[in-house]
Amino acid sequence: MEPLAIVVLAAGKGTRMGLPIPKVLVETSEGAMIHHVLQTAASVKPEKIVVVTGYQRELVEEEIAKHSAAFGYENIPVEYAFQKEQKGTGDAVKAALDNLKDFSGTVIILYGDVPLVRPETLQSLIEKHRQEKATLTLISATTDTPSFYGRVLRDSETKKVLCVREAKDCADHEYLIMESNIGIYAVDSSFLHPAIESLDTNNAQQEYLLTDIVEKASTEGQTVSTYILPNIIETQGVNTLYHLMLVNREIHRRRVEAVMSQGVLVEDESSVTIGANVSLAPGVRIGPNVILKGETTIEGNVVIEGSACLIDTVVKEGAFLKFGVRAEEAVIGANTAIGPFAHLRPGTKLGSDVKIGNFVETKKATFHDGAKASHLSYLGDCEVGAEANIGAGTITCNYDGYKKSKTTIGAGAFIGSNTSLVAPVNIGNGASIGAGSTITKDVDEDALALTRADQKSIGGWAKKKRERELKKKSS
Repeated sequence: MEPLAIVVLAAGKGTRMGLPIPKVLVETSEGAMIHHVLQTAASVKPEKIVVVTGYQRELVEEEIAKHSAAFGYENIPVEYAFQKEQKGTGDAVKAALDNLKDFSGTVIILYGDVPLVRPETLQSLIEKHRQEKATLTLISATTDTPSFYGRVLRDSETKKVLCVREAKDCADHEYLIMESNIGIYAVDSSFLHPAIESLDTNNAQQEYLLTDIVEKASTEGQTVSTYILPNIIETQGVNTLYHLMLVNREIHRRRVEAVMSQGVLVEDESSVTIGANVSLAPGVRIGPNVILKGETTIEGNVVIEGSACLIDTVVKEGAFLKFGVRAEEAVIGANTAIGPFAHLRPGTKLGSDVKIGNFVETKKATFHDGAKASHLSYLGDCEVGAEANIGAGTITCNYDGYKKSKTTIGAGAFIGSNTSLVAPVNIGNGASIGAGSTITKDVDEDALALTRADQKSIGGWAKKKRERELKKKSS
């Protein structure tokens, strides 16, 4: 098998994006663009990868060194070349020639701001190049709106590639050609060196254009091959924040496509975001407007009704997340029901068959099996025993202005509505708290505790008040 080396052009600025960093460090929803490209490059197991840097090169090198293991390319040697001035793509490749002087084989040329190229596409390019024993193989695509892409010019009879004409250099009839050059190449190393050295700036851009090596190969009678790309979205580059949005949309679409192929039902692919490290079991059902991020794990037969955001959260078998749930660093037990409109903050741990209802907020809260908080409550820094019932409007008063304290509610306890539990406080197993109470002392097991002023009833008071008010209005 002929050796491979890969050159990644990554010298550009993020000027048009309004960012003071190298363009390749702009973050997609799954990490900086450069990592996507290097991850794909590593998939074909090259002997080396040469990254051509320019603007703030030290930041690019630092980012690659720091996160190469996380993106799985730490075992491929990465070298760096420096492009002092941006004089075109040909000049960028020229900067890498010293790194390739002892290399003999096929050189793949990629772009650090084109993060959607699939490993399968790169492999297909290499296979086509080898099958046809080509000197140069380029990726092309047919599109109704080629606009800024260079056009692939072919011989009208043989259909052999003659050259690639940059859009700005096209004659009117050439501009109408629908086959576009994508800019990704497989090139024989023995041809690449002299071809790059021969480039000039005789073009509309007055730059050294990599596309000119195609015409040189054709003129010399070398074999020039093309791999026609089925889906042009892979070639989406990022020059603006709008382009970044398009890239993120495709990343999300691919993720959804992957999980659906594994048995996850997604109702609205366009509104669902699934992070790279999210794990979804077969049988999960996901409604619209759902965001799943971080190290989130969702087990089988979970239903997420819609408009949910889960970050670093574990959801166990058969749980039901109703509309409007947000959870972060939480554990949701089997067959537990959450929401609608519930907020599980970090440290929430819910057992099996727990119910957290509408407008309930939890934080560092442990609910044992079967415990319930159905309405309008804040439960922070607390432990709730099995089968305990928390009434509407209950608050664990966990902060005194200086420190956080814990509330413990025993198994089977009943907390009446509109109750304040002032921590630190313990409510015993089976105890009951009367509605409207403020509890500041521990409550024994099976006891009733309440703090409530005596109710008074003054006969006829309301009628007399109405009569007084009427008299005022009439006077």
